[in-house]
Amino acid sequence: MQSLKKYVMFLLMAGFVASLAILPARAQSAGAAVSIPFDFSVGKLHLKAGDYRIQPSGTLGTFLAFSSDGNTKYTLLMPSEKAALHEGQPYLVFHRYGSEVFLRKLVLSAEKTYDLPSTSREKEILASVTSGEQVDIPIGSAR
Repeated sequence: MQSLKKYVMFLLMAGFVASLAILPARAQSAGAAVSIPFDFSVGKLHLKAGDYRIQPSGTLGTFLAFSSDGNTKYTLLMPSEKAALHEGQPYLVFHRYGSEVFLRKLVLSAEKTYDLPSTSREKEILASVTSGEQVDIPIGSAR
């Protein structure tokens, strides 16, 4: 009986370790590289213009990881309705109000489209302006 318990525990641990090894490999394949030419806000984060690697993260892809210069920041993602690709390419959707820019949507494919929540700052700006501008930036596949 004791050896049976050890055998079952060994199988459970082996399965757990194997699943941990598979998750990072899958997350890395979903990443993409993008060059953003302006400062922007995403969630409560304010990020500088530059080159970023982005990828959904978490067990259900509920977070978006932004990596730049070895520094990674996370923000919340919400699944969205399907969206068309721009000339077959994934892209980011930004909303610009004057000099402030907010990331609002991530479109990796028609099926993998995510909205980012509005921040209190964006809602405050929306209450005082009559219009804004949408800026779409294509993203390239990660290498």
